[in-house]
Amino acid sequence: MKYRFAKSIGNYGISDESAAYLIENNQSFAVGLSREGNKKIAWVGFDQYGIRFECIAIVFIDALYIIHLKPIEAKEDIDEVKKRLW
Repeated sequence: MKYRFAKSIGNYGISDESAAYLIENNQSFAVGLSREGNKKIAWVGFDQYGIRFECIAIVFIDALYIIHLKPIEAKEDIDEVKKRLW
């Protein structure tokens, strides 16, 4: 599946490669629906350099549209992160 990125994703200086690694190597979980009714999914995990990220994407037929991607504290509790992303 292709990845498309919102313009705001560049705010943290995270590369497309790090985002792809996070998505391809970590388990996703549902976080609701977009305004259009598309499924939204999220990931919390590490990239290939050991940096921990949270990511949210809207699922389209031909691509994942990444709307949120930012680094987070490595020690932050996963349950707290999931609550915040919902």
